[in-house]
Amino acid sequence: MKRNIKNLTLELICLLYVSLFVYAAVSKILEFENFQAQLGQSPILGAYAGFLSYFVIITELVVALLLVFSKTRILALYAAFELMVLFTVYIIIILNFSYTIPCSCGGVLENMGWKEHLAFNIFFVFLAVIATVLNSVHYNKTMLKLFVLTISGSLIMSLLYFRSENIIHKENPFIRRFTPGSSKKIAETKLHNNTLYIAGTDQNSIYIGDQRAPLHIFKYDSTLKVKKHYKIELENAGYSFRSVQVRISPPYFFVMDGTVPIIYRGKISDWKAEILMKDSGYYFSKAVVIDSLKIAFRTQLEKSRENALGVFNFKNSLKSNLHQDLLQKQIDGFFDTDGMMNYDSETKSFVYLYYYRNQFIVTDNNLKLRYRGNTIDTTKTANLKPVFIKDKGQRKLSSPDNIVNKLSTIRDNFLFVNSSLRGRFEPKEMWDTATIVDVYDTDLNSYLSSIYIYKVEEFKMKDMIVLGNNLYVIVGQNLQCYKLDKDLKTNQHKNISGR
Repeated sequence: MKRNIKNLTLELICLLYVSLFVYAAVSKILEFENFQAQLGQSPILGAYAGFLSYFVIITELVVALLLVFSKTRILALYAAFELMVLFTVYIIIILNFSYTIPCSCGGVLENMGWKEHLAFNIFFVFLAVIATVLNSVHYNKTMLKLFVLTISGSLIMSLLYFRSENIIHKENPFIRRFTPGSSKKIAETKLHNNTLYIAGTDQNSIYIGDQRAPLHIFKYDSTLKVKKHYKIELENAGYSFRSVQVRISPPYFFVMDGTVPIIYRGKISDWKAEILMKDSGYYFSKAVVIDSLKIAFRTQLEKSRENALGVFNFKNSLKSNLHQDLLQKQIDGFFDTDGMMNYDSETKSFVYLYYYRNQFIVTDNNLKLRYRGNTIDTTKTANLKPVFIKDKGQRKLSSPDNIVNKLSTIRDNFLFVNSSLRGRFEPKEMWDTATIVDVYDTDLNSYLSSIYIYKVEEFKMKDMIVLGNNLYVIVGQNLQCYKLDKDLKTNQHKNISGR
């Protein structure tokens, strides 16, 4: 009688495990792309999502098959026990060291809460212990083996956790982290046309410039409810402007056109601008304000016509200092070094981000190099084919402009980058409906996480800036405010990941 109960209990437990593993494996197969994406978001398994997505399914099916046959049952029970220990330790780490993440199970199991899932796994661990003991002859040896498997499973999952975090943040294989709740749209207002751009901020306001009417500035409060309009008065407007940009650096504003070249400066208290630089011969294609007497710029070298970075210093008299070694040529030194300029007044850091490759440059406010960092995509070399048309004296691209990084802004060591490349395990549907913004810590040279900025009608984000804990973006003819997690840096270093 006792023998019949023992055999019945063993068979029942094996049947439960076979049902569990077959059901879980089939659910993963039916939603394989989603399963891979969920693994990719895991703070423990994300770096190994490609391999593990196949390994877990195959292992579950193999163990289920081995449980069916009496000759292989004891081996299969040990394997089943180890799998459940791994899954259990995984959840314990998630509950104690991370925010919620996508469940890597399938079907009904995906609807469980994490605490319920933990209890479910512990129950199956005990079932495996009971079945293994019932199927063994030497109780002490069996318990010792189960103890060793428990310790080894815990160590394996812990090592995966620490190793994966290092890979994701430092050696990222183009796997993004999305954290629900890290950004939330809290305000929106309609703009009067689609040629507007963000000119800058002060402590409480956003300033919007207009490419078609460059001397008109619109000021919004941080809630986007109060709007004011200003008209800039120039000391001498008798220049043939072609590419005017207004930049706000409180208490000053700057009006710049490097094709003339000319720079005006005035105070936002009266919006009257005086000439700061003119007829100097210093042409520039891009510029960013460092302080009231210093502007970083990009120009072309006279002989090679390659891009180079420099600094205008207006203290006492105009001085220009070129740093020709900062931009690194790969193809032609012009298209391949094209990029975006950002300055972080809080940390006095200048950042130049390339358009066509996964690299950015971080310097101090005098353009002295601190380090060269990388975005998380894998485009190390610009994929461009430039040509020179002699009769027109023009340089053009004979290939599509394969842009890697589209937009960027920086605030307090946080570099926000709008990437144009889809990462691993990311559904194409999201790229059709949203813009991706990757966040980096320039102090630690580390990737933190990514957020979605959703389209408005058919329009995607075209400009952005950060003020405090708010990210302001222009999408089509809409100015939107996204609230960012106040503890973004702290949370990411505690291994936040989206679930």
